Amino acid sequence: MASQDFPLTDDSSFPQTFSNGNSEAEPEKSATKRSAKKLKTNDSDYRKDREEWSDTAIACLLEAYTDKFNQLNRSNLRGRDWEEVAEAVSERCGGASGSAEEKQKYWKSVEQCKNKIDNLKKRYKVELQRVTGGNLATSHWHWFKQIEAIMGNPGSNSSSSRAVESVDKAVGSSNLPRQTAKRSISNSFMLENIPKSKSIPTIKWKRVVFKISGVALAGDGQSIDPKVAIQIAKEIEIAHRLGVEVAIVVGGRNFFCGDSWVSATGFDRPTTYQIGMMATVMNSILLQSALEKQGIQTRVQSTFVLPEVAEPYSRQRAIRHLEKGRVVIFGGIGAGTGNPLFTTDTAAALRASEINANAVLKGTNVDGVYDSDSGNGSVALEHISFRDVVSRGTTSMDMMAITYCEENGIPVVIFNLLEPGNISRALCGQQVGTLIDQA
Repeated sequence: MASQDFPLTDDSSFPQTFSNGNSEAEPEKSATKRSAKKLKTNDSDYRKDREEWSDTAIACLLEAYTDKFNQLNRSNLRGRDWEEVAEAVSERCGGASGSAEEKQKYWKSVEQCKNKIDNLKKRYKVELQRVTGGNLATSHWHWFKQIEAIMGNPGSNSSSSRAVESVDKAVGSSNLPRQTAKRSISNSFMLENIPKSKSIPTIKWKRVVFKISGVALAGDGQSIDPKVAIQIAKEIEIAHRLGVEVAIVVGGRNFFCGDSWVSATGFDRPTTYQIGMMATVMNSILLQSALEKQGIQTRVQSTFVLPEVAEPYSRQRAIRHLEKGRVVIFGGIGAGTGNPLFTTDTAAALRASEINANAVLKGTNVDGVYDSDSGNGSVALEHISFRDVVSRGTTSMDMMAITYCEENGIPVVIFNLLEPGNISRALCGQQVGTLIDQA
């Protein structure tokens, strides 16, 4: 009877509240386990990412992505575009040759490339917040400049403000007197052209050859002055952002002067000039490093066989690099002409003709072509014709180069590159130094 009124019930139907005195701790233990598992997964993902993407692989990815990004006029990449990026990364990292194992090691998928670019962009945003928030003066992240070139918008008005800031920093880091620095800023093309319209200054020349004197690179000392190299790189970056295609020919007298050795030792000229040619390649590599520190892709071309540090000279490849927004450095005498009996000025004139440059700009340690040969009271001219320069017979530029530019109708500008702001103004076609042309 009792069994009918009160049927037996399975113990499993009752809540298990009293079966374990620590029932409330169960969710906490589960949450702890989940957190530990998540941290372990993140750590595993980080190690896996480091294994998949070395610094060389990241550099190849950024180069391939930037090329495609600029080719599409800074539009988003689609399916086929990402496939081409992945193929380019796999080839450039060394997977195009070697055994099947090596190819598999260097091969990158579309998904890997997409994820890595997304992670780099996220890291850039974090670094940017740290910089703008005042926690850091500048980001020390290795890829900051490269991602900034991708994330930034060159067509916006912010480019003008960045250009002004670059000029200000160049002036601030200079060891020139304060009075000279102030005069340079007041005369800067940025402050003359931007304030009212806030538009990007118009550039006079689309493509230029910038001849850098080796003596000027030395600054007040010997070899190469780091401050001068950094100032040159920052001001080239300003013109580069504004759309100027820059090719560079650099001298080598700061390391070795062939004429001095011939006079002092009687050595044969070809031997001493070949040593000077190698000095120009040294300057080229140092300058390339300074430019890439500013986030500018740079290629060094040399007629010397130096595959570890430079490409062999190719006119078509040099033009292609410039069209892709890269700076090309011809190492002067050796990398400019491969001929020891020609000066770097002549090499600059020759390369300007070959790559269809609109002007040759020589940056040196003088203000231009002076109105008289005497040092007392001489004033640098703003404008002079080729004929007048040849008749004077004295200038800081080689006469063979002057004559070659005259024959090919290429204007020449001689200016002082050590004065802050001069390089960017000259590259954009503003009045600086002395202009030499047919007029």
